[in-house]
Amino acid sequence: MANLKPTIAFFGATGGSTIPCLALALKAGYRCHALVRNPSKLQDLLRQREIPETAIQKHLSIVAGNVSDADLVQQTLTYDGHPVDVIVSGIGGKLLFNNPLKPTLDNPTICQDAIRAILTAARSMERKPTLIALSTTGISDQKRDLPVAMMPMYYWMLKVPHEDKKVMEAAILAEMAKPDSERAISNYVIVRPSLLTEGDGDGLEKIKAGVEKNPAVGYVISRNDVGLWMFEKLIRFPFWSDNPYLGEVVTITT
Repeated sequence: MANLKPTIAFFGATGGSTIPCLALALKAGYRCHALVRNPSKLQDLLRQREIPETAIQKHLSIVAGNVSDADLVQQTLTYDGHPVDVIVSGIGGKLLFNNPLKPTLDNPTICQDAIRAILTAARSMERKPTLIALSTTGISDQKRDLPVAMMPMYYWMLKVPHEDKKVMEAAILAEMAKPDSERAISNYVIVRPSLLTEGDGDGLEKIKAGVEKNPAVGYVISRNDVGLWMFEKLIRFPFWSDNPYLGEVVTITT
């Protein structure tokens, strides 16, 4: 019997919010392709999450390299010779505090560069995938999506990554503004989690979600909960059904 579950390409799969989504997808039998710089690190992270070796071997294909290599990005966007159905991009940079007054990233344009590379590669595909991109709260120009008490810390510590995320989001929206025949993607969901924390998480029922015009406002959410929400509300919920988050910028928090 044919596997009717969507195929998924993961970028930034070893990141804290993306790895739980990948792990849940593999456990549920979704066929996944992941581009990572360190394949052994990804395999170790999956084993730590007790993903069976059989699931890893059967459902995961790993491409070694980084998103700056156009050929490898193109390779990641296909599974068994066919275009993937869904792209999950959770690529991000490492925050540096060499100058405490002006924290920055090890690569200040990593998110925008990655999404441009993904869109460029996807544009040549015969079937257009849906894109799920991880962003952040604190950058909306429509409505405040974080508590007032957190605004000073956000604008001091996260100014550089926020600028990168803004450009990334703008690139996605610009792509969707093109005529259907010229788009690299069929649709999108931009996910804006509140401040990320470690730990097991609070579970799906405790996660609040809202679109940009009516955002969910909160202080924190665990990386595990972000991955859980993406899997349950975006990947497990078929995109071809009446998904309320498709074509939206969504804030999530606990």
